Amino acid sequence: MVKSDEAKKSSADKVLKVLDLFTEDAPAWTVEMIIQELDATRATAYRYVKALSDAGLLAPGAGSSYVLGPRIIQLDRQIQHSDPLLQIAVPLLEKENSPLIGAKSISSFYGDQVLSVFVERCDPDIYLTMERGRVFPLIYGAPSRIILAYLPPYQMKNFYTANAAEVARAGLGETWEDFRTSMRLLRKQGYCMGSEMNRTVIGISAPIFHEKSTVSASLSYIRRSEITSEAQKAELAALVVAAADRISQQLIAYKPEEGRPGPVFTTPRLTV
Repeated sequence: MVKSDEAKKSSADKVLKVLDLFTEDAPAWTVEMIIQELDATRATAYRYVKALSDAGLLAPGAGSSYVLGPRIIQLDRQIQHSDPLLQIAVPLLEKENSPLIGAKSISSFYGDQVLSVFVERCDPDIYLTMERGRVFPLIYGAPSRIILAYLPPYQMKNFYTANAAEVARAGLGETWEDFRTSMRLLRKQGYCMGSEMNRTVIGISAPIFHEKSTVSASLSYIRRSEITSEAQKAELAALVVAAADRISQQLIAYKPEEGRPGPVFTTPRLTV
């Protein structure tokens, strides 16, 4: 009997739930642990683990456990070598050598969260929480909020409707009108400054566009708070806005080499 499309989707979702179990705090799982955590039958758990292992997404670990597999590393390398954002932005950022910059980071928008895709420390004494590969909610931190501020109105309204309580707790508005005004002020300013994620640093983020009205990432310059004056904050803001604009201009004008396929950009869509 052929499985329906709905059944196939359900099975795929369950297999992916196994991958979701693997975190920094819990990097290794046995089949017995997976059975207990997902309330799955033994046959089902073994089938899921086998499918993920055959795909290279899981690999055998010590003590009958499994860990994330080599295919994930291969996919990460592929992203670093094929993502137009990284191909354009990283060489440009290598030329940014102002002593004001303690660290540089690029964050990309995926669904309802923002993922850090590039981090470079310039100040050896700086402490960062936004390392490459870490994800943050769309409302949390300057890299996320500046992306949120440039979303199309309908996406912004959908986001507010689904997250009104979180928006209020974040101090971004008690009503839709308040929230929309907060976002309008951020757009007018052109950058977002904050230290919610790490009180020891100041992060200033500016939007990156791959089309004239399509934001898909942000660039952040970060500096230790204890050594940053108000004048330096303003100077750092000007630097990050200018750099993000240069990256955006090149992304918008990007043309692949002859004979190579065109650029594939992530298309930001909220999941709410």
